[in-house]
Amino acid sequence: MTMSFSTYDREQVDYADPHCRMKIWTINHQSQVSEEYGPWHYHEEVEWIAVLKGTMTIETTNRHYPLQGGDVMLLGSNELHRSHKYGSSELVYIVCHVDMTAFMDPSLLTYYAALTGKSANLTMLSEPLSKSGSKGQAYELLNRMLQDMTVRQRGYELAVNASFKMLLYTLIQIDERKVIAPMDPQLAEKLRPALALIEQQLETSCLIADIGRQLNYNGSYFAKLFKRGMGMTFTSYVQMRRMKRAAQLLLTETWSVTEISGRVGFASPAQFYQLFKRHYGCSPKQFIADQALKPAVPS
Repeated sequence: MTMSFSTYDREQVDYADPHCRMKIWTINHQSQVSEEYGPWHYHEEVEWIAVLKGTMTIETTNRHYPLQGGDVMLLGSNELHRSHKYGSSELVYIVCHVDMTAFMDPSLLTYYAALTGKSANLTMLSEPLSKSGSKGQAYELLNRMLQDMTVRQRGYELAVNASFKMLLYTLIQIDERKVIAPMDPQLAEKLRPALALIEQQLETSCLIADIGRQLNYNGSYFAKLFKRGMGMTFTSYVQMRRMKRAAQLLLTETWSVTEISGRVGFASPAQFYQLFKRHYGCSPKQFIADQALKPAVPS
């Protein structure tokens, strides 16, 4: 059956901490007699589900995944899906949405395209994960991240980051089909200086022709090289990095939004507003206001 994304909901994920772009919480459905289907939806974020109690099914466009207490499931970026809750017993499960790009530090450069869903469908790893001895480890890591994100003790960001990196390592261990294919090391080395130059030039026009020229690459060759390695175009990557830099400046500096738009390479504040809203789901001023209303993290 062919399905169009345009007829379904694209879910907007709101993060409690813009610097730790992970949302993890528990859903509790009391005992029910009738069956209940959630709406079809999708989102950029990778989603993890860990069932604590009861039974449910996650449905994608091509298969069903029955889950019960102790089971773990993974849904890749933009995977169209819905939940199916049934039975008379109580259902409790953890849901974890993760902006994968926020966790891709330079040490993970070779896995960037695969882990962000640009070159791989991570949903394919749900079945091998459920049948492996690593399922219990993934289950415990998700529970640990939930506790750390809920209690939020001083340094919780480090604990969450470490647990999530271990979760990714668990995936790679059970990935016999090589779904998470690393970038060729030689290609990664070619792109590493390009990424460094982009970071240095986010305040300027940061054109692909200029970066390619500084690295002695032909323009069209460099464009193909970049997309092959990163799984996205040069322009898309620069926009993503500018939005992340803008969010940091909005929360840490007293500059005006217009000044910040210039600090991240936009000659037109209107263009900056439009792209920021598309990326974060709100205006820059609303982004600041939303963070100001959040309670302080307990120490």
